[in-house]
Amino acid sequence: MNKAGEIAFLKVVELGSIRAAARALGQDASGISRRITRLEKRLGTKLLDRNGNATAATAKGQLYYERLSSIIDQLAALETEMSGEDLVPSGLLRVTAPIDFGQEHVAQWLLHYKRLYPSVEFDLILANDFLDLNQSQIDVALRVGTLPDSGLITRKLADAPQAIVASPEYLKRKGMPEHPNELPAHDHVFFSAGARQQHLELISDGGSVLRVSRLHGIAINSVRSAVNAVANGLGIYSGPLWAFAEEIARGNLVQVLARYEQKQLPLYAVRQPATVVPARISTFISHVSDRIQSVDGMNAVPPMSGR
Repeated sequence: MNKAGEIAFLKVVELGSIRAAARALGQDASGISRRITRLEKRLGTKLLDRNGNATAATAKGQLYYERLSSIIDQLAALETEMSGEDLVPSGLLRVTAPIDFGQEHVAQWLLHYKRLYPSVEFDLILANDFLDLNQSQIDVALRVGTLPDSGLITRKLADAPQAIVASPEYLKRKGMPEHPNELPAHDHVFFSAGARQQHLELISDGGSVLRVSRLHGIAINSVRSAVNAVANGLGIYSGPLWAFAEEIARGNLVQVLARYEQKQLPLYAVRQPATVVPARISTFISHVSDRIQSVDGMNAVPPMSGR
């Protein structure tokens, strides 16, 4: 079977336009259009409705898409099995992660993984937005927070506790808050300017939720730079405990209102569904699970047995 037309059709339906499919496949849009036209003529039915730049599958096209996707997946799985790629990690691994967590940890984990499996090459794409795995050709996404409903395969790796911190110098100058209601009077360091309008939600040891406003301070959209600003006495910061753990251990930062908890943020590894998962993907996710066990300030999920 000549798969060029079929693969072009699948990509157009997945991305919603011929131009987007051409970019994803690294081909010319007119060539993609011609392949699909030949496919429609061979099948004797219209597969796509073209309306300007937008393209959608017809009813028969949708049915063909669903059945063809299954066939292509099985064929890819067979080729993977025959080549041994399901056993030995090899090929290009594309990973995306949040910018700060990726710089702090994921980049080093990938370098260590590369030493373990020299036949694997990798691209690391750092972005705080949730990239489309299919459109961006991502193999593994590390994502923090609540995930939208999707057909993607997820594995929870850890929970990330949040903490409120300040420097000893700031607390000596401004005083240690004893109750959340004192926070509005303090200076703050925010991760984004929009955080000034967001309430900080704290859970008391009795289980009640307190919503506190914070108005004054500076905004720095880099966790590491924000930690540095806090260590230099510029205000109080609320954020992921893993980012502060080392400075707290050194005595450069102090945890504030420690008896009040914040909602923990889950960390997931996300991949696309596949009949056979290439070894570079499965072993990298397991590698991250192993490495995250030693990250201070993260409540890691125990590694899965029988990997």
